[in-house]
Amino acid sequence: MKATRYYLFISLVFIFGAISYAQQDLNTLMRERGEYYFTLNVDNPAEIQTINGICSVDGTDGQMVVCYANQQEYEKLLQAGYQPKLQTPPSMREEAKMWQGGDRATYDWDSYLTYGQYVSMMQGFPSAALDDRTCTLLDLGTLSTPNHRKILGVRLNNGNPDGKPKFLYSSTMHGDEVTGMILMLRLIDEFCTSTNPRIVDILNNVDLFIFPLTNPDGTYYGGNNTVYGATRRNGNNIDLNRHFPDFDDGPHPDGQTYYQDEAQWMMDLAQQYLFTMGANYHGGSEVVNYPWDTYQPLHPDDAWWQLVSHEYADLAHAVNSDYMDGFTNGITNGYAWYTISGSRQDYMNYFAQCRELTLECSNQKTPAAAELPKFWNYNHNSMLTYIEECLNGVHGIVCDETTNDPIQGVTVTVQNHDALGSSVSTHAVGDFHRPIKGGTYTFEFSKEGYVSQSVEVTAVDGHRIDLDTIYLDPLFTQSVPLYAGWNWWSTNVDIDLAQLEAALGNNGANITSQSNSSVSYVNGQGWMGELSIITSSQMYKIQMLNGSSVTISGMPTNPTDCLITLNPGDNWIGYPFSQSMSLSEALAGANPVNGDKISSYYAYAQYYNGAWYGSLQSLEPGQGYVYKSNATETKTFYFPAR
Repeated sequence: MKATRYYLFISLVFIFGAISYAQQDLNTLMRERGEYYFTLNVDNPAEIQTINGICSVDGTDGQMVVCYANQQEYEKLLQAGYQPKLQTPPSMREEAKMWQGGDRATYDWDSYLTYGQYVSMMQGFPSAALDDRTCTLLDLGTLSTPNHRKILGVRLNNGNPDGKPKFLYSSTMHGDEVTGMILMLRLIDEFCTSTNPRIVDILNNVDLFIFPLTNPDGTYYGGNNTVYGATRRNGNNIDLNRHFPDFDDGPHPDGQTYYQDEAQWMMDLAQQYLFTMGANYHGGSEVVNYPWDTYQPLHPDDAWWQLVSHEYADLAHAVNSDYMDGFTNGITNGYAWYTISGSRQDYMNYFAQCRELTLECSNQKTPAAAELPKFWNYNHNSMLTYIEECLNGVHGIVCDETTNDPIQGVTVTVQNHDALGSSVSTHAVGDFHRPIKGGTYTFEFSKEGYVSQSVEVTAVDGHRIDLDTIYLDPLFTQSVPLYAGWNWWSTNVDIDLAQLEAALGNNGANITSQSNSSVSYVNGQGWMGELSIITSSQMYKIQMLNGSSVTISGMPTNPTDCLITLNPGDNWIGYPFSQSMSLSEALAGANPVNGDKISSYYAYAQYYNGAWYGSLQSLEPGQGYVYKSNATETKTFYFPAR
């Protein structure tokens, strides 16, 4: 959670107006819990960052800071001269009303669930789903902490998820922020049982994942039968929202040496599915928090982030104008609020291609259970609309030009726009989904082994653009052994010298063409000379310092498009095929005359009375040839199609 000054004052009133403890009693309580909750006064707002480097800052107005700390962090604060004022933990300000029932159909969503009831409800959703949809229980694993609690979620769709954007909702990675947990459970129930056309349309077009409780050890710290006493941190006293890899502050920004199961399993899930969009629900404030948390420069899609964030908040305002009424009409950039390192939001956006925001859904982290239905009313339309946003933007499929098969793992980059992990990739059936602010962009599609392709796209806010299928040509790779000394060489890929240098390194010494254009390799400077392009219709003499193979990749030349010119006398010609061909077939179009001669570096053949005679029997890929024309005029020809 991140919090505003307004809420800090509300919190303090609530603290002293509800269950309260003396400082000595709080100190004893928090030592037993292993988690300290307190406020600090600061004279200089810049000092907040120093505090944030010691413990978890939970909110600030620039003068007062609300924090959580474990025992070690708390002692470090004291040693640094800070004087924390302990406060009643948010989950212990009043007794939590727990559900007394057992039948999900009778649950009114106005009480909290025991851990057993939660697991039972999650396990019951698949069988409760109507026949026109599929609900699959996802069990990420059982925690190794003493209570062996599970991280559970569901996957909801119409039974045919391929080719559709994948969306992730999750909640309560801070165990004492439980409002979102109930919202997520109620949302799952709606998607399982509602026949509302809007719900059905989402299920038909979105592959939806929902994980209501991602820190069960924190939520049920007080025991499986209550959320009273819930802690922010997990069972190992780790703040999970400071624990993810951070592109600005390194793989372990909180100083831990390995990842907690709760974090690692969510990272594994994110990498497996590469969600198009998502949101992670927190509590302690009421605001839509969009990237970045750790980094001052704006996200490349900042304009889109503001658009969808305002859309969420505005729809909530339509229900209650006093809800999400702070910040900039209910939204904030994370870093502009205050910086944190290791947030899940930043991980998902930078490392997992998922446009995820942080949704602070209730000022009270653990509100009175009777208030839970109102938060559903405030957020319901916003939650559905935010899911529907993943259907807008630019969508398409990428296939192999040769096989027509879909290509997975194609990188889709918006030129002169994407950075910091904002490009996306194609999924198993070649589909990609790119939310983006309205405008005209150039989309580039690239993958190793294929020729990249670019398409100009005009996106419109609130609308879906489906591109025609994008076809990528496979790159041709040719590897030719070259020997120390001079070689006669050709390729069926047009390349520049930079590509040739990458293939040869500093092993090539000189390259010469028939026109006497040449280049020489100079250490530290590369190729120097007049020759700039290697074309597939010509032969080149290449001098190697040592024997090695030259491997060239690129778009293969269509041999039937290579015009070969034969002047009287010697002609250096390339052979742009990837398979061998007999002389009679390959050179039929040259209309040879008696006395014509073709030579490789090691063999030759001469034409006489309709046939070729000699040691050279066929033309070979990667080899160059000298064709001596005995005709008196210039001739042109194409190699035959194969």
